[in-house]
Amino acid sequence: MGIYKNSSNTENNCKIFPQVHFILKNLIFSILIIGILFSATALKPNNMSEDAFDIFLNCNETDGYICPYSEINCGPLLNHDVQHALDLTKQYNEIGIKLIRTHDFSGPTDITTIFPDWDADSNLESSYDFMSSDKYISSIINSNCQVFYRLGESASSNNKLRIPPSNVSKWANICKHIVMHYNDGWNNGFFYNIIYWEIWNEPDLLGFWNGSAQEYCTLFETTLKTLKSYNESLKIGGPCTSSLTNDEYTTNFLGYLMDNNIYLDFFSWHHYSDNPNELYESSKYIRNLLDSYGFTYTENINTEWNINILTPQREKDNAKNGAFTACSLIAFNNSELDHAFRYRGTQDPNWLMRILGLDLSLFTHDGIYKKPALSYLVMNYISNETPIRLKTPEINTSNGITYIAGISEDKTNISVLISNFNLKATLYNLEFINLPWNDTYIVAHYQIDSDYDFEILEKSTENSSI
Repeated sequence: MGIYKNSSNTENNCKIFPQVHFILKNLIFSILIIGILFSATALKPNNMSEDAFDIFLNCNETDGYICPYSEINCGPLLNHDVQHALDLTKQYNEIGIKLIRTHDFSGPTDITTIFPDWDADSNLESSYDFMSSDKYISSIINSNCQVFYRLGESASSNNKLRIPPSNVSKWANICKHIVMHYNDGWNNGFFYNIIYWEIWNEPDLLGFWNGSAQEYCTLFETTLKTLKSYNESLKIGGPCTSSLTNDEYTTNFLGYLMDNNIYLDFFSWHHYSDNPNELYESSKYIRNLLDSYGFTYTENINTEWNINILTPQREKDNAKNGAFTACSLIAFNNSELDHAFRYRGTQDPNWLMRILGLDLSLFTHDGIYKKPALSYLVMNYISNETPIRLKTPEINTSNGITYIAGISEDKTNISVLISNFNLKATLYNLEFINLPWNDTYIVAHYQIDSDYDFEILEKSTENSSI
């Protein structure tokens, strides 16, 4: 049995996945076991401990495909006000990001940046300034990702950006011309075929909207109808509420749409939490709520999620958030959630943000992996190399321990991801039946925790089920 230890220097993190990928691609048959841990978890052979957490996998029983939930806010470029901004395209591709929400670029893609003079004619090309926004939108497309466009404003101390538009029809017309620019070449534009368009951000918070819920509903209806009349294939949604207990932007919002016969392509919402189980329960709640109002075909999309914003900064960057992230991504696979946009990928290098504990990024401003980014790295691997999900019993995510397993299309490789967000060290028993080969195979055990960055703990050759 070989034991491998890579350097724990974070500068080497970006090199780990390509090496792992190369090793596994050269195996004839293999089982990859990956532990992502807030605390130490031990691997024991079957039935060694009566108190252990049991994982039983039948390789003949499958359950669809593993979803990596590879969506994120911001990037791959850093915010426009950062000198010599690093392009994180390489890192985004390594962790498998596919869809990027255009919120909090702090200028680029915001309505007031693109249309700076409210009194200008919204039908004239000369009224628009797409320069900075084009740079960021094109960087998303050039990184082989798709755009999820948030129509509205980034977080700001400027109170004027929180005031509802004085002319809702004009605001909707501006949005239409943004669609025209990026999808149909208008005003020296592009043909990017951006499908998802989200109306405003967190109108339930005074920091983004100081109008009423009724004013938001009017803005939403007018903008949706304007965009749909231009191109009915666009997916229009909202209200991107920060609170699922605020009836104004949940039940009342859906009631307004139903009463006015307005179809909703997607319902967007946000949640920051101390426990992955809360994210799971919220996802199920929104799906059931949509179905109860007759929106059975409306997509359930979380457009911002992360660990609790009040969590100390060190725990946002370290193994605790790594385990939280992995537990959440696994739980989402059981929650009927269509997309989940992590907030966020890129880091604001403002030192005050980190002192206040408000840096929620996956990478440092110079592109170094943080522990949560490694959880995305793992999900990208298993969803690509072993995409067919092995059936598992319903998992109680409230105890902080989750797992997911996949098998390759050719049935030569199996991956198991186990995450422990529990403070308590936990033993587990892992058992397979009906392995799809009658030959020797490799078992490799990788770990991510406070000491390991997706590194091999053990690798052995086996001749029978473990």
